[in-house]
Amino acid sequence: MQTFKLPRAAAAVLLAFHAVTAFSWTRPGHMVSAEIAYDDLSVADSRIIDAIAEIMAHHPDPGPFQVANGRATGAERTQRIFMEMSRWPDDIREGFQDHPTWHYAFRPFVDPKDPPKPRPVDVISGAAFPALALNINVASDPHASSSERAVSLCWIFHIVGDIHQPLHAAQLFSSRYPNGDHGGGAQHVLDPQTHQPEIFHWFWDDSVNRLGEPDAAIARARDLEQHLPRAKLTELSHDPRQVANITGWASESYILATTLAFRTELAPTPTQAKPLPEDYVAASEAAAERRLVIAGYRLADLLRSLFPQAPPKP
Repeated sequence: MQTFKLPRAAAAVLLAFHAVTAFSWTRPGHMVSAEIAYDDLSVADSRIIDAIAEIMAHHPDPGPFQVANGRATGAERTQRIFMEMSRWPDDIREGFQDHPTWHYAFRPFVDPKDPPKPRPVDVISGAAFPALALNINVASDPHASSSERAVSLCWIFHIVGDIHQPLHAAQLFSSRYPNGDHGGGAQHVLDPQTHQPEIFHWFWDDSVNRLGEPDAAIARARDLEQHLPRAKLTELSHDPRQVANITGWASESYILATTLAFRTELAPTPTQAKPLPEDYVAASEAAAERRLVIAGYRLADLLRSLFPQAPPKP
């Protein structure tokens, strides 16, 4: 497994980052990616699932997991734990364990038809890159407490999912948005399902799954797994050095944001929002599905690297 070292000073900077409005795949979307990882591990690496479940029994915020588990037992209970892990960083928004900048790594995309003056410096804003490294360090540290590892595992689940959403890796700069549009968070479209104004970023967040019930997330994951099995996803690498290549994943998302996501008419206010073209909706939904499935498989591979010595079942 690749080793990550983050200086204490850098870790402190993570906590001090100025918070800006941030979004992520919707909670149902995160649940789907976690279910894909769960299914992938259950085929030959159920020992890893058991090891994670044992750690999660010590999570310092058990309430959301108790609600998510309901009366489930056995494998169903562990399955629900995985899904809650992926969405827990959203469930604690504005709480003391919230880290708003951990959800994204915005790189500037300058509107070629309406560039701002001056042009933005091509630097990353957001802390997703160092946050993933930090949490990998904690989750893989056998000397860390189980509660610390449990929290870090939740953030790993979530960050891996988030960075595969194209609008978590790019924000538009133009004369209207000289300071950036926060990954489409300042722009609006008409939701193709409700026909109501919606924040553009939320349109992408909602593209894969809107139903938050566990059974719905499981069914959606199984459908996507059949449609997009590992063998069809050329983006997946067999190189163990790429198992936590978040910069590479963000680059893929950035390309999608600049070649697809931002290539439609957007409005600065809800009242000016216009319908999205049908071909754009179809293309964006297909791209979002692929990205979420890839995130699920990559999460499974990352977990394999974190638990190489997980004991086999007796």
